[in-house]
Formats: sequence, C-alpha cells, structure tokens
Amino acid sequence: MIITQQIEVLELGRRKFNEFIDGCLEIVAGEPDAVVDRAASDAPTHVYPARRGSWSLGDETLTIEWKPTSEQSGVTYRWPDGNVDEYSRFVTYHGSDDDGSAFTLALGYLPNGDVVGFVLGTGGGSDRGITYFFPADDFETTQEKVSMIRGGGETGRAGFKPGDTLPQAYAGIETDVLRDRVAGKWNVQAVVAKEEDFETMLDHTAIQARLRGLA
Repeated sequence: MIITQQIEVLELGRRKFNEFIDGCLEIVAGEPDAVVDRAASDAPTHVYPARRGSWSLGDETLTIEWKPTSEQSGVTYRWPDGNVDEYSRFVTYHGSDDDGSAFTLALGYLPNGDVVGFVLGTGGGSDRGITYFFPADDFETTQEKVSMIRGGGETGRAGFKPGDTLPQAYAGIETDVLRDRVAGKWNVQAVVAKEEDFETMLDHTAIQARLRGLA
C-alpha cells in the first residue's frame, strides 16, 4: 500500500514537472528575439524542380507540392536562449495544395548534420525554427535522421509517449521512438527521414505549424 502511494505521488510529480516544462516552452517559443538573418548571405540563388508529398490532416487529405525556391549559405538564427546557429545551407520552399493552402518553409543544415525546419514569417511576421532533426546513432548505415513530434499533453506542446495515438496527419509518415534512435534523448515518438528526404522533413514542419496555428 505504501509503495503504491509513493508511485502515485511520483507520477503526480512527473506530470506537474512536464506541465511546467511545457509552459516554459510555450513562453520561449513566443519570444520575439528568435530571428533568422537571411540578409547576411551573399550566396547565389538556385531554383529546383518541384516534388510532392501527401498526408492526412484531420479528416482532410492534403497533397502538397514542395517547390524549393532558393538556397543560401551563412544564414544565422538566434534561438530564444541566446544561442546562435549558422547554417551551411538554408533552403527555402513554397508548398501549396489543390485547395489553395500554402506554406513558406525552410530547412537549415548545420555542419554537424542537424537539420532545422523553419516557418518563414510573412507580412512582417517572425521566422521560427519549429522542428529539429538529429542524425540517428546508426546514421552511417541508415542515413536516417529523427525529429520529436510535439502536440501531446494538456498544453498540446509535449511529446507523444510510445504507444500514444499520433495526430492523423502522421499516418503516412515513418515514426520511431527518439530515445531508441539517439541515446540520451527523450522517450517520445519521432519522425524518421532519410538524409536527402526533404519532403518528409517539410511535411513534419508543416504539420507542426498547423498544429500550433502558425500556418
């Protein structure tokens, strides 16, 4: 009986701690000093052919055409905690579907292999990094990267534990447990994408943007 009560107390403490972290993340995500300095790059602009990806969002199925529109190098991004990333490649994309929905996103590639998915501000809005892909521990053999899926918990900002039901939008996307793919990371579900699979990375970023009301 005593052990059962102790377990209940610990579970309550864990839930409260997770709520606290989620609240902090919500505040940090809204900080105005997280900005992309795209003007810092003088690299040439490249144009790429369009590619398509599909997923379900709620009861609706979207077919998105991702069109890379430009590429830069030397782009920097300052996170709300003050850390600054400089991307060796920063590729912007325009996405649209048959119903007229549109996305303006970017993927920033860091020298260490990490990839950040961005929602680019329009009409004076701020750019924001919202997805983060880590090379899996077995990257040398699988060429796979993984990114945490947010949208769970009472605040809608937490991750999804193994076995939790993911939003329908992720039904057609490969997922795994983040901790199983990158040692020391969180025990939550994550998107899995190959090194060159920018479509899946963009799909994940677009879904996260929709879930958060950013697009």
